[in-house]
Order: sequence, then C-alpha cells, then structure tokens
Amino acid sequence: MFDLANRSSGKVGRGLVAFLASFCAIGCGYFTGYPKVGSPDIRVSEVRYTMGTLLDLTIYASSEERGRQLLDGAFAMAEELNRELSTWIADSPVSVLNRQPVTTPLTVSESLYSLATASERLSNETDGAFSIAVRPLVDMWETAARNNKLPTAKEISAAQELVSPSALEVFAPHSVRKRFPGVMIETGGIGKGYAVDAMLEFLRSQGVTTAFINFGRSSLGAIGAPPGEKGWVVDVALVEGSVDTRVLLRDETLSVSRARGNSFKVAGRSYAHIFDPATARPVDISRGAAVRGGSATEGEAYVKYLVIRGAPSAAIARRWGGARWMVREGDKVRESPRFADAPTSLSARISHE
Repeated sequence: MFDLANRSSGKVGRGLVAFLASFCAIGCGYFTGYPKVGSPDIRVSEVRYTMGTLLDLTIYASSEERGRQLLDGAFAMAEELNRELSTWIADSPVSVLNRQPVTTPLTVSESLYSLATASERLSNETDGAFSIAVRPLVDMWETAARNNKLPTAKEISAAQELVSPSALEVFAPHSVRKRFPGVMIETGGIGKGYAVDAMLEFLRSQGVTTAFINFGRSSLGAIGAPPGEKGWVVDVALVEGSVDTRVLLRDETLSVSRARGNSFKVAGRSYAHIFDPATARPVDISRGAAVRGGSATEGEAYVKYLVIRGAPSAAIARRWGGARWMVREGDKVRESPRFADAPTSLSARISHE
C-alpha cells in the first residue's frame, strides 16, 4: 500500500488511503475487486481537462469496457480532488481555509489535512524552498503584471512574512489553523502530484499492472511497462525547444518544472512563475528541473527546491530518500547518478511536452 515514503509518521499515506476508501464508498462501487479473467493487453487512453490543465491517462486492461471503467474512476478521483483543493472554486476546502480567521481551527477534508501535514515535512526537507503558503506571492506578482508595475520593497517584505514553513498548524484528526494574518495556501503543483499518487494507488487497488499518467506535462506516474517494453519512455525538456535527456519510468513518478513555463511580463521584462519564499521574488527564468522517485507529491516539492536553489547538497539530497534529480541553470546541467536511462526501444515513447 502506498505510503508516500513518509519517513516520519506515515500520515500522508494514511490520508490517501482514507480518501481512496471514502471515494470508492460513495462513487466507484463497480470498481471493487480484481479482474478475474483475461490478460491486460487492451490499451485504452483518454485526455480530459481538470485542475486547470490536461490529464492524459493510459491503461492496459483485460477489455475495452473494463479499461473505460477504470479511466472513469481515475478521472472522477482527480475531479473530486480538484473540488477539494482548487483555489478557483469558492467553496472548496482550500478557499474556505484561505478566508478563515487566523485563530480559528478549521475542520478540513482528509485530503487537505494530509496535504498540509506533508507540506510541513516537505518544507523542512527543502529548507523552506517549498512552501504551500506561497499564495500571497502569486497574488502580489499577478497584480504587478496586471498593473505593469513592480512590487515595492515594502510589499515584498510584507509578503515574505506570510510564506513561512510554520504558516499552518495542523491538529489531529483533521483540523488546520493559520498562524498569521494574511496567510493563504496554493495547492496547484503539489495538488497535481497528490492527485497522481492517489490515482496510482486507486489503479493498483483495482489490479492494474500497466498504466501511465501525464498530468499537465509536469506530474507523471507509471505502473509497470507496456507489453514488450522495459518501461515508459519520457523525453525530459527543462527548457523550451530542447530535450535534455530521456528516462525510462516503471513503477515510479517524474516531476518536471520549468521556470519559463507560464512566464509573465512586468515593465517589459519576462519573469518566472515560480517564486523563492526567501526573497519573495521570481527565480531565474533560465532554470528547469526534474525529479524521479516513488512519490509525485514529494517530487513536486523537491523539484521546486531545484528550480529555486539549484543542485542540492549531499545533506539535502539524503533527506529525499533516494529520489533522483536533474537541474539546468542556463547552459549548465547537473544530475544525480542514474537519473537518465538508455532504452533500446522507443515504441512506448511519451513526451511530457
């Protein structure tokens, strides 16, 4: 059972398991049990829009009908998490929390509690480079882009105070409280990673042995390998217009982040859409990074570290439990051992572009 490699408490894993159990109890009864006949050699694929981007799923099943049922179940799970984690839905638990008074604990969904708990740990594992409370920076720079005017030093200083790793306080079994006035959370990237982990867990629980998830070209997950292949081949591009390397995914995840993606302009200059909590400013627009490992949730946090801080020290990398990484800073590329693969066949190739 997937436990998100939570090496301290296992709370995120239990949160995903609880979410999966409640989800299936109310909406996927016909998915219970494992396939009893037939071999998983029918490929079924579909792309749908959710969480503000495209979700591309491929499953090998014993029949077209079974494959469609599994796709529907996985898409429904992603959409349920979108309703819980979106900042664009006014009554989502995240939106309600962002409007909540500072001193008032709020009972939240199991998924949001699990994600908030994991985010505290991941912030520590990235020395604060990842922060789930980054929303004030997003709002400040979106306003700057609309007004075509850079934030003042006073505005930047005020925003810096709101993105502390200790911005949220969690209380068992599933309550969250903001520690400071003005704290707001943003679950965009890590929310997609969490959804990938949840969908992988769901598909495995249904007996799926071969599947691939491409969520927004940034959070990817693989189960097994296509027939006749050693894994799913993915081209990794850390900057526009180039392929930095090729990886072979099998029973693991890949998180990709490019600073130039969704860039914006202020006063004629392009800025990255990724912000350093320590400075409250956008990172160098030439940076890009990728992380492969056992958890897309963790990968989304670690890849933010790479884009913001660059290659990790040995001490930081040890905190990441064996996750492999690659980072580009301008023309300079660094990677951990065994990040890339050299597959002999490209018939299963999937590009995250």
